[in-house]
Amino acid sequence: MPLPRQGGNSLFSNSFLILIIRFFPSLANLLVMIWYSRRFNEHFYGLYQNFWIQAYVLAPLICFGLHVVMVTYSKETIVGIARSIQVFRYTRYSIWVLALGVVFAMMQYQFLGNDFVLPFIFLILFSLNFILESFLIVCRNYITLTVINISFSVFWCLIHWYCMQESTDLPDLFRMLFVIIAARFFIYAVIGFIHFRKTTADNNITITELSKIRSLWLHLGLYDVLQVLFSYIDKFIISLLLVAQVSAIYYNASQNIPFLPLLLSAAGSAVLLQLASRKSSDENADTIRLMNQSGKLLSSVVFPVFFYLLFFRYELIVKLFTEKYLPAVPIFLMSILVLPVRAYNFTTVLQRHHKGHIINAGAIADLVLALVLMYPLYRWLGLPGVAFSFVISTYLQAAFYLYHSAKLLHTHPLKMIPLVNWLIKLIVYSCMFIAIHYMASRYFTGWITLILGGVALVMIILASLFIELKKQKQDVGTR
Repeated sequence: MPLPRQGGNSLFSNSFLILIIRFFPSLANLLVMIWYSRRFNEHFYGLYQNFWIQAYVLAPLICFGLHVVMVTYSKETIVGIARSIQVFRYTRYSIWVLALGVVFAMMQYQFLGNDFVLPFIFLILFSLNFILESFLIVCRNYITLTVINISFSVFWCLIHWYCMQESTDLPDLFRMLFVIIAARFFIYAVIGFIHFRKTTADNNITITELSKIRSLWLHLGLYDVLQVLFSYIDKFIISLLLVAQVSAIYYNASQNIPFLPLLLSAAGSAVLLQLASRKSSDENADTIRLMNQSGKLLSSVVFPVFFYLLFFRYELIVKLFTEKYLPAVPIFLMSILVLPVRAYNFTTVLQRHHKGHIINAGAIADLVLALVLMYPLYRWLGLPGVAFSFVISTYLQAAFYLYHSAKLLHTHPLKMIPLVNWLIKLIVYSCMFIAIHYMASRYFTGWITLILGGVALVMIILASLFIELKKQKQDVGTR
């Protein structure tokens, strides 16, 4: 069955709306990172980030893939599953959540002025927000989620700005943040409960299907934990082996590029939502088509961002974090080499087909390979070599996922990606940004160069998306 005429635009609109929901909290975190890096010394900034590193590591253990697996199914299926789960399983999960809350509270006990209750509740509500948000996304409650997250982000920035201006200590800062974390949880819970009560449950789920769903959930939970570990293991090791100043430089230089993980997640979720809401006589062809559309749209954003960061890396590091972070430039160069592979969600097909064991095999191999390469590349290239080890392992992981996804859909791996489209964009964008950087740096310096490059970046992304969406609309219209 051919795609509906609105298929291309529907994929884009779903991706865009999910991205917008998660964009503003990510923007708020980026602003705080810049403010606190510039204003405070490495010791204070390190203590602040340690709280979040520990929270980000434990939160996936609480969620354990629930927020990821939800977007694989319709809301009727989710409600049906939730109502079929036995009470003792909910009790067992609640004990797990409470135990992790206790662990986090013990880790933060001295840091937050011997306060046990605050970090205990903080982590639980912070984690459950991810699960509730995913359920509301499945319910297509985009406008409400956008309003809530914009409001949350504004208060987040205001609290951090106030505490920075007043030199408030960290325990008081986190007490203020707890208030808006709790408020968002309460709002999510009320709206989610209303949707849950109004949704007609799918009661036709067989025991075999439940077994597959449970297996996928467990695999995705493990994968989510592994991904978090992959993101923080290098920073953790460096913080143990090297001095705080070097650790701070590496931390800022090797951060995930803001918003791109959100973009990738939004695109993958949109494809899964599309597939979950339609029945097709040829699902394989439908999936390949959607994955190619997603890859073309993602590359229209990811590739220009990559070349902008590549050619404007010096101006970006120095102006955002000041010259004390100048040694971060070569580390940053190595870390952004991973960006081109982010123009595609390599686990979407595997998730759709409940191949969680393949996803986890790739994640474990990715982490192990990066750790094996880390020391020899550090001896060869220094700290940039540590970042480069994760780049190499990520490309090999992408090839592994692509091979298995193509095998599931009975096609060649290269047919899974818009290869010609990507090659043309890589050539065109690289030439454009070489010229833009040359002209901007020839006549201007500092912030002006950076801003001119940023303006050009936005214009190129908008033009590229417009051309891609127009072409996809024409392609859908001809079928």
